[in-house]
Amino acid sequence: MAETDNSHIKLGQRVAKSAEHPLGWQYVSALPEDKACIVALPGSSADNSRKANGFAKMIQETLEDKSVPVYSVEYGYGDRIFRVDREAILAHYGQEDKAGKFIKYVKEEDKTYIPQYIRELYAAVIAPRLRDDNNNRTSVRQAAQRLNQLVFANHCQGSTVSFQLERLMLEDMKKLGYPEKTGEYLLKQIHNISVAPVTPYGVSKTSVYKFVSLDDNVAMSVRTPQIQHILRRKREHQRFLEGIHGNETERRAGNKPFTMQFTMFCPSGNETVFAVSNMYPKDVQQNPDYEDIEHTFAPYSDQEDEDRTKQGDVMSKMFRALLNKLASHAKQNESEFTELPNLSADKNLAGFFKQAKNNRYNFITAETALLRARRHRNK
Repeated sequence: MAETDNSHIKLGQRVAKSAEHPLGWQYVSALPEDKACIVALPGSSADNSRKANGFAKMIQETLEDKSVPVYSVEYGYGDRIFRVDREAILAHYGQEDKAGKFIKYVKEEDKTYIPQYIRELYAAVIAPRLRDDNNNRTSVRQAAQRLNQLVFANHCQGSTVSFQLERLMLEDMKKLGYPEKTGEYLLKQIHNISVAPVTPYGVSKTSVYKFVSLDDNVAMSVRTPQIQHILRRKREHQRFLEGIHGNETERRAGNKPFTMQFTMFCPSGNETVFAVSNMYPKDVQQNPDYEDIEHTFAPYSDQEDEDRTKQGDVMSKMFRALLNKLASHAKQNESEFTELPNLSADKNLAGFFKQAKNNRYNFITAETALLRARRHRNK
């Protein structure tokens, strides 16, 4: 794979509809280096301007402050197979799905390779924010302020692209001569919010907030001990419900081995993961008209959705609140440099964080003894 790369990227901005721009999306060559921007990185199917614009439109409609410009990308993979590239990244960190369809095509050199289209995106979006007018590295303060003006809103493949941008930024800062500790500090100034991410866990160096459904088979293909632990507990809960044979007294007793609706965990100091048991009930998931609904972006951007579960509604509200907080922070950094405050103390987000913390996955382990007792009693 690494020897064949004719991939390219096209970057566009949401604009007013006109005869020249009927979609309300205009191609641009680069982002301004000192303005607040939302960079919407869509899923893998955004291989034309209509789909790229569609994702940007969903992000824009989620924003309360419509003055923050929204950019998105159109992927031109060329001869590359993005799923192989994606699996290669996971394999590099030992988090690949060893039984997956594409892992057999991954070569050793693919694990560290960054495709051309991602390099083009880096040159247009991040590289100018690290440089002054003479193409030398800018001051740490100015670089931090500019990077704080960037918010990446990603879905699926977009999260993979964003993760690769991190790796390019590390390379670039070394070339520019930023000290290692300074580089780590600057990376944290970029904020990512990713829905249904397919990226390694515990290694991101930017500030990342991940939203994932445990019923999303694509996102759950990433293999980490924490995710596997949660999935095992979920399966245990399902077996428990099947074992009580519809006994409503048992079902309502509250003594369940796994009562999590959604949870929060932090694989690293830079990553916060919000995991929901399911965004939609099983009957909706199994409807052919809603194929792969747990992996789609719409459940998070739609304010009203009668089909969503109650915990899905919470996740959707938190996503929108978080995106707007990051957008507001980015806008603030146009006038003065301010690092992102503790979001769990923010008045619009504190309640969500509290709910998520109260549903932490690891509380279940003490309750599995109850399940064992029930099984023994029912023998």
